Amino acid sequence: MFRYILPFFLLLIVGCSKNVETDFDPAFHTGALATFAIVHKTKEGYDTLNDERIRDAITREIEKKGYSTAPEDTADFHVTFQTRIEEDVPSNVSFGFGFGTYSSGMGTSVGTSHNPTNDKESLLINMVDPKTQKTFWRTSVSQDIQEFKTPQERSAYFYKTVAAMLKDFPAKAAKNTEK
Repeated sequence: MFRYILPFFLLLIVGCSKNVETDFDPAFHTGALATFAIVHKTKEGYDTLNDERIRDAITREIEKKGYSTAPEDTADFHVTFQTRIEEDVPSNVSFGFGFGTYSSGMGTSVGTSHNPTNDKESLLINMVDPKTQKTFWRTSVSQDIQEFKTPQERSAYFYKTVAAMLKDFPAKAAKNTEK
């Protein structure tokens, strides 16, 4: 019986993991980029605490890649981000148990169906060319909503998530100092 239960639990574990998706324009050359600005306007009534945490995490990760922050009007590229919550994404889970005998005509069965809801949260980060207003690089992640006991846990979560999302963003090209 354990051999039937193990795949179910493995499926649950895999289903809860982060799935980062990345896309980019291969024709866009990032070699000339040196500065960035995060262009994000928090909607009224939304959670500004998390927006600030996300902004800080993005800034930290892009600066690690060698880029510098700049005012929006002079930055080589803009960074935008969006958050979204999908409520009540259903997950169908059913369990059943039964036994009986063929000859006596007796049988017993117990079954239950449990439909827990799995609220999902998504984060999308775009790198945009300010001259053309076209996205040249983007990444997104969607996963189950996390619960945190402290603000520090929440900040650490955003730093870890953004680091995973921006892992493949190209580092700033080194300038050639030879003449």
